[in-house]
Amino acid sequence: MRKRVSIEEPERLQRFMNNRSSYSEDFKCLTLKLLDSGKSPEDVSVFTGVSLTTLYDWIDDWNKKKRKA
Repeated sequence: MRKRVSIEEPERLQRFMNNRSSYSEDFKCLTLKLLDSGKSPEDVSVFTGVSLTTLYDWIDDWNKKKRKA
């Protein structure tokens, strides 16, 4: 059985995520993996703090890059 993890000051973590002006490529990749794993865009948006518009932009960007490769 997995041990429950406790994050201290989760509201501080959420503020940090919400105050980001840009996202790393690693973060974008992990976010796209969440979507690919079957999570809904709405759930991923709430979980990551990334707007739905931005999520759909990242999906479009990824799919365009794939076609160029």
